[in-house]
Amino acid sequence: MLTKKQLIEDFKSIGIKEGMVLVVHTSLRNIGFIQGGPEVVIESLLEILGDEGTLVMPSMTSGEELYDPKTTPTEYMGIVAETFWRMPGVLRSNHPNSAFAAYGKHANEIVSEHPIDQPEGIKSPIGKVFQLDGRILLLGASHDSNTTIHLAESLNEVPYRTYSTMLFSNEGKIEEIQVPLINHCCQNFKKIESLLKEKGYLSVQKIGNGICQFMKASDVVEVASIQLKKNPYYFLCEDDCEECTEAREYVIAKR
Repeated sequence: MLTKKQLIEDFKSIGIKEGMVLVVHTSLRNIGFIQGGPEVVIESLLEILGDEGTLVMPSMTSGEELYDPKTTPTEYMGIVAETFWRMPGVLRSNHPNSAFAAYGKHANEIVSEHPIDQPEGIKSPIGKVFQLDGRILLLGASHDSNTTIHLAESLNEVPYRTYSTMLFSNEGKIEEIQVPLINHCCQNFKKIESLLKEKGYLSVQKIGNGICQFMKASDVVEVASIQLKKNPYYFLCEDDCEECTEAREYVIAKR
């Protein structure tokens, strides 16, 4: 069982410091039991970051209902992220299926603008974290959750997309629109781990039962961009993956 005291010690040990802008992807299931639950994870991070720091978490939804940043629950983001956006003072972006939540000094700057057709582009919350020299913590999660790699794909203008159905309210009438987005299964994002380690860009530590990874957003973009410039399809699966096949078909359809 992890206590708040132990969490704070572990978070500091992996590299989290006061004043940082920090985006956190979590899988509490892989970490194990924490005394006080997900609230204590968030409190521990905020205590270290302090008044000058900013905590950011993904707050994405199913996209199957009309999005309301004040009420729509997350989907597949984990209990920590679901708890975070509901806490007092936390701000949430207005993207209908790819929202982020933030608390702290730069929270409003990070979530106030979120382009619908570039959920992980340079003007998105994850793009703002990058511009603010932010850090990334994968807390029991793997790189398939690392949305900063999507930012690198956006910055390198990869040719593939998929279409996402989003719901909007137009003068009280709910309408569906199709938006082309950079999206695929993300399983090959795991390829970046060894590349980051080779350059000494990755801190890896066991916290509870889970393996956790800590890195700079700019380092992730740098390493991913090197590969994407050589091969824009570097992070797509080569086998019979439905999501990656759909992404590749966008290129064919566009022709």
